[in-house]
Amino acid sequence: MKKLLILSVCLVFSLNTVSQEHRSFFYASIYDEVGAVSNAHIINLNTKQGTFSNNTGEFRILAKPNDTLQLSFVGYETKKFAVKINHFGLHKNTIQLTKVPIELNEVEIKKHNLLGYISTDTKHIQSKKEINAETLKLPFAGSRILTPAERRLHTAMSSSAGIPIDPLLNWISGRIKKLKKLKAIEDKEKRIQFIHNNYYIYIKHELRILQQDISRFIYFSEEANDFQYSFLNNEVSMISFLKSKSEEFKKLNSKNYSKLK
Repeated sequence: MKKLLILSVCLVFSLNTVSQEHRSFFYASIYDEVGAVSNAHIINLNTKQGTFSNNTGEFRILAKPNDTLQLSFVGYETKKFAVKINHFGLHKNTIQLTKVPIELNEVEIKKHNLLGYISTDTKHIQSKKEINAETLKLPFAGSRILTPAERRLHTAMSSSAGIPIDPLLNWISGRIKKLKKLKAIEDKEKRIQFIHNNYYIYIKHELRILQQDISRFIYFSEEANDFQYSFLNNEVSMISFLKSKSEEFKKLNSKNYSKLK
């Protein structure tokens, strides 16, 4: 009986130790005295990773026991929530925010000659005209700012005075081909940086990719034939894609990952 008790204590201790090492998704919903609070900002103070609650007040964030979540929203008191091991069970986690009164700045009412009619009052209202590229009607006002690679490629493929001599010369010399390659490299680096910035914690803690392999795994995923640009705008598709790629990656590097199973 004594040996069984010691074994049980060791088992509980080991489970607690494992839970401390790896972060899992913590699910919860935020509400106030009336109902759900949407668009509340949640940040894990330990990992500095954040997210927002959806229209029904629900959110998920990577966390582990003893992490501290900070929840904030305009008009509510900022709250800190301590994550415990029982919060990862089957029961629903709910967090309540408390509204705080907002004091408005003092407004000074001045005399005016407005009558309350739009047709006449608009003639007496003076407004400062905003000066920018669009109001000045400058060429290409409001257009998206090109990246360095896009700007060089655009210049090489543009012709002066409507005569397409420069693009033809650049094509013959191979300059356009070279610039297209540079733009493709720039686009690739953008995608890789996006995946690193948004899914680093997920790759490390959920997919359990070793620290020294994370950059190599991201390049491996981005270069896959089944990678689609639409994944960048769809979190669910991206997570599913990265999970399938992690299984392939671990098989190709079975020597390093056989011990983690």
